[in-house]
Amino acid sequence: MSTRNTFVGTFAAAALTSAMLTVVTPTTAQAAEGCTYDNPRTVASTSIRSRGIELRYNGTCAWGRITNGSVGDLVWVDRSFDGGRNWTQLHVARINTGGSQKTEAYNNKRNLMRACGKASNYPEVACTTWW
Repeated sequence: MSTRNTFVGTFAAAALTSAMLTVVTPTTAQAAEGCTYDNPRTVASTSIRSRGIELRYNGTCAWGRITNGSVGDLVWVDRSFDGGRNWTQLHVARINTGGSQKTEAYNNKRNLMRACGKASNYPEVACTTWW
């Protein structure tokens, strides 16, 4: 692994860890997304350290899901309004019990979405292809 990739992975993990110290409260904008988890299908997937990372979609809204995980593992969903050049992180969810967790659902607003995840005790981050 190159020094740059190691730095980027370490930086992303540190930024994510510090972001997790902030309590995320649903905002008016999130409530206005008008999403449900009804009739989902997996539209993109990847894995990291034996955990499955999925981007789920139901025709209007998308969310991330981590499976086969452990307490402390993270999953989040990103949305891009500029064709994938920049991403806005929408929600980070942590497995508190069991082996899976999902993020809040967000309207993709005809833009790109992806799901990302991280095993709690490793620095690497994996993201699905955008969809």
